[in-house]
Amino acid sequence: MAKPLHHSSDLASFDTYPSGPELSDNPNRLLPEQTESSPLEEYGAQLGSAAGQAVLALRRAQKKVRDIATEKTATVTDIASGRMQQVRDEAATRGEEWGNILRERARELQRQARNAIYRARLRAREIEKQDPLHVVIGAGVVGVVIGAGLRIWRASRA
Repeated sequence: MAKPLHHSSDLASFDTYPSGPELSDNPNRLLPEQTESSPLEEYGAQLGSAAGQAVLALRRAQKKVRDIATEKTATVTDIASGRMQQVRDEAATRGEEWGNILRERARELQRQARNAIYRARLRAREIEKQDPLHVVIGAGVVGVVIGAGLRIWRASRA
C-alpha cells in the first residue's frame, strides 16, 4: 500500500507555486511573443518610464531635503549659539559701562553733598560770630518745640 502524501500549509495547493521547470516548459502557459507593439503599449511604456523617473526624482529630493534640514538645524543651532554669546558679551559690556556711569554719578553727588555741608557749616559759623544772641534764642526755640512734641507724643501713647 502507498504512503499518503503529506499536506503542509507551507506549500500552496495551486499549480503555479512553486514555479518549477515543468510549468515554464509548457508552451500553453506562455504568452505569445509579439514582434511589434501597438502605439498604446508604447505610450503606456513611456508613461511608466516617466512615472518611475518622477518617483526616483522625488525620493532623491526627499533625501536631499532631509540632509539639508539636518545641516540647517546644525547651522541654525550654531548661529543661535553665536548670537546668544554676542548678546551676552554686549550685555556684559553695557553693564560695565552703566556701572562706571553710576560710580561717577555717585562720586559727583558725594562731592556736591560735601560742598553743601561745608558751606552750611561756614554760614552757621558766620551767623554765630555776627549775632550770637540769635543763635542762642534759635537753639532755645528748637529745644522747646522738641520737648513739647515729645510730651504730646508720650501723652497720646499712655
